[in-house]
Amino acid sequence: MKKEERTLTKAEEKRLQIFNRISNELEQEGYTKTDLTTSVAKANIVGIIYGLILAVPFAVIFFLVNRDFAMDFGDHFYVKWTILLVAALFLTVVHELIHGLTWGLFAKERFKSIEFGVIWKMLTPYCTCKEPLKKNQYIVGSLMPCLILGILPCIISWFNQNIWVLLMGVIMIMGAGGDLLISKMILSSKNRQSGLYLDHPTEVGLVVFTKEGDGI
Repeated sequence: MKKEERTLTKAEEKRLQIFNRISNELEQEGYTKTDLTTSVAKANIVGIIYGLILAVPFAVIFFLVNRDFAMDFGDHFYVKWTILLVAALFLTVVHELIHGLTWGLFAKERFKSIEFGVIWKMLTPYCTCKEPLKKNQYIVGSLMPCLILGILPCIISWFNQNIWVLLMGVIMIMGAGGDLLISKMILSSKNRQSGLYLDHPTEVGLVVFTKEGDGI
């Protein structure tokens, strides 16, 4: 069955033109392009699994460290859950801003190379970098939201015994599941540090440009 193509926004069309120009220039310089993209659906489903795998140990450690912790969410239970969900939505935006801030620090054109958007059909916000980055730069930018918004709050919860901080950290780790998937795809490839990593302008993921000897 032929894959259904979605209508691109003007911003996506412009990024696609820039992407094609950069791709052509790098291929003329002797680089080989390798696709590391996936579908939005797979990124969401597999990403949740990866997020759970990473989040569960932090929750287990929380209860091991706080053996006397009583599962009592206190008064105003529903109000607290509402605040948690609203905070999670807000931090989803912060998540993308952290991507942009980190990649922008590495990009030659700085924050001029960073753009944000939303795939409305899947209600999926995203951040993209319009210029190629080095391997470590791309991975750091990809994982930074998970570290700041997910892992750190989970660790903090071990010491302040705050179940709500733990829950927020777990939610943010699971929300970074797609980033974990992309990072695993990068680390699973055999290319060396000299490869260049460029966000795909319309798909989830990126493409890798390598020269002979770099290996994929």
